[in-house]
Amino acid sequence: MVYQLIALDMDGTLLNSQFKITKGCQEAIKEASDLHKIVAISTGRSLTEMRPYFDDLKDVRYLILESGAVVYDLKEAQILYQKTFQPSDIYKIHQAYLKQDMMIHIFMNGYSYATKEHMYQMDKYQMGKYQETFVLNNSGIENIDEFLKIHLYEIEKINLYHQSPQLREESITFLKDLDVSKACVEVSSLELSPKGVHKGVGLVHLCEELQIPINQTIVVGDSHNDKDIMEIAGLAVAMNNAIEEIKAIADEVVADCDHDGVKEAIEKYLIKGAD
Repeated sequence: MVYQLIALDMDGTLLNSQFKITKGCQEAIKEASDLHKIVAISTGRSLTEMRPYFDDLKDVRYLILESGAVVYDLKEAQILYQKTFQPSDIYKIHQAYLKQDMMIHIFMNGYSYATKEHMYQMDKYQMGKYQETFVLNNSGIENIDEFLKIHLYEIEKINLYHQSPQLREESITFLKDLDVSKACVEVSSLELSPKGVHKGVGLVHLCEELQIPINQTIVVGDSHNDKDIMEIAGLAVAMNNAIEEIKAIADEVVADCDHDGVKEAIEKYLIKGAD
């Protein structure tokens, strides 16, 4: 199979353990682009959270953001696809938030927001390693109740950051009847997206936009929220640092994120048939 597009997860995949994109990965992306192959990003991050990496991603045009709720064209600076929650979903999620001390992270129109009081105590919610970049790239909310009321019809994704995996389970139980997409990520985080939305949905919409058959795509990932997109891609590639569930469904496994696994995937599977 000759593949036309590769979609790369960010954290634990394209980003190494220091949250950097290595020179080797940047060079592989450029080489693929020069051969008219498409390198896209597939991430749970918002557009604002991607901005620190734009200089390193000059050869990337398309972003699947917020776990598939948004597909964005960097060249044209426009949203190609967008999906939002039903108001009743927001109400139930807000109830879950009020039941315990947790941090809420809201995504809207490609941008992301969190309550100011929580942004500076992310260690408490098992997300301390992200605090520096989080504070720089997210907007603070003074009053979450008022914010949700004003933007009830605009919200694309919500992350709930808990103090422990056990407390996350309490939220999952409380939200068990809520018909939205749910993904457990990090130590104790819960990602919530509108019904039927996952990274795979974003990939389908991007392929439709570019008129690329889905079986001519490669996906590289490492965690729970990569499962759906890997299952529909033409070739599923897991990082060596991926969780076992992801390795089990992968067609191939490459080196870990600290040893240029993405570079290996691009060169071995995307560029391989381009000569």
